[in-house]
Amino acid sequence: MTAEERRSYIRRIVDAAPPLSAEDAETLRVLIPLGARAAAERTRQRARTPRTTAA
Repeated sequence: MTAEERRSYIRRIVDAAPPLSAEDAETLRVLIPLGARAAAERTRQRARTPRTTAA
């Protein structure tokens, strides 16, 4: 399975999942603080940004 196929597979599972209840969402917020979520997002954004090198 390629990385793209894996991402597609995971996306289908996530999209098919029912929405979280308010209690479940709050539990996740407690378990994964905003700072950690924001840091993970920044890391993911940096990984997507193409890098160029000076000639």
